Amino acid sequence: MRWVLHIDMNSYFASVEQQSNPKLRGRPIGVGGKPGTRSAITAASIQAKARGVKTAMGSWEALRICPELIIVEPDYKKYQYYSEKIFGILESVSPQLEISSIDEAFIELPELQNIPPPQTANYVSSVVAEIKLKIKKEIGSVITATVGVSHGKRLAKLAGEIQKPNGFVVLLHDHEQQTYNDFKKLNALTFKRAELFKKTDIQTLPGIGPRLGRRLRANGIHTLLQLSQLDFKDLKKIVFPYEKELYFTGLGLDPTPVTPYWQQAREKSIGHQYTLPRDEAVVDLPPILARLAEKVGRRLRKHNFIAHRLNLYLRTHNRGNWASYQNTTKQIESDTDIYKLTWKIISEALANPSSDLNPFTQIRMPSITLTKLKSKNNSTQPILKKERREMILTEAINEIQNRFGDRAITSGLSLNTKMHYVPDGRRKRFTPMLDIK
Repeated sequence: MRWVLHIDMNSYFASVEQQSNPKLRGRPIGVGGKPGTRSAITAASIQAKARGVKTAMGSWEALRICPELIIVEPDYKKYQYYSEKIFGILESVSPQLEISSIDEAFIELPELQNIPPPQTANYVSSVVAEIKLKIKKEIGSVITATVGVSHGKRLAKLAGEIQKPNGFVVLLHDHEQQTYNDFKKLNALTFKRAELFKKTDIQTLPGIGPRLGRRLRANGIHTLLQLSQLDFKDLKKIVFPYEKELYFTGLGLDPTPVTPYWQQAREKSIGHQYTLPRDEAVVDLPPILARLAEKVGRRLRKHNFIAHRLNLYLRTHNRGNWASYQNTTKQIESDTDIYKLTWKIISEALANPSSDLNPFTQIRMPSITLTKLKSKNNSTQPILKKERREMILTEAINEIQNRFGDRAITSGLSLNTKMHYVPDGRRKRFTPMLDIK
């Protein structure tokens, strides 16, 4: 039987700020942009959450709810530094480490296959205690983790949602009575599947977003217990193409493997988007698009890729959208390649009388994504003098950025454009599951 641990760092960005600055400890803080801009709270401390401040809440609204809130500008390099130390601790506990986001991971404990069932609870509890103690000793006492334990990833994550911060929750099958009793004796918050499913709202399940939640509720499914009682064919009519994931979850099963980071498939796309502090006309986008191109180009080269397709998406001020793409036989690699192709797409649209885009369309969020990725090792090398010169320049820029940081050298067009990278990794949505034999 598989044993999976879901480790979620509590109020991570805010906790890192409090850990690194003792003056912020015990106080309500929010990590985010300045009030008066279109900024949101990226993370709220435990003290701020207790006063009603929530992640993704506008900064102005957070201050209205909690006037004593201290807003701290995010420092993602610092968060990445702490994150790497935490993942190092987790990997020392189990090599089966799957990194889900900057503050979240799964580990599997395959060695439990060789441990007699009466010793299971003691072993799992000792692993959880080891993780928490190492984080406290090696990182600091302010940064804490909630650990959910179950027989699969999604159920382990569900268990961890129940007790925060600094929780330890175990979710078992209904027939595991002895193991249930053993965990209870060790003071772990422990549930059997039917017991927890009966009182758990359907949208608490990781992966159930608002749209899928509405579909389920419209069909009278409000709890996980009601979900587990559905026939597979009936479930398929309601939630296609996500019926397999939900059916397995209802049975308390999760065949999705824990995939260590070193075994995961390479990216199929590389992109970046940015919500602007205020709406900008299309004609004013060049500096912003140049900065986006630099960020996308940096990641493309970091993973040793070239690309042959660029997708451009623009969300407009009224939350509409405009999208287009360009395939190219010329390999896309440099920031200049990305920027020129992006502006070519826009220019062609502006020159088209039937296009929905005009020079003064107000843009709320631009996004650039590269697809049709190919390993640079398998690509043709430039033979023209101009192309070779561009390649040498790109490689030189890479070396400088690797040594001194992304902003050590940049184009004049994007010089005064500041843009933060907000690491992904909140609630992951379902993706259709392939047939499992």
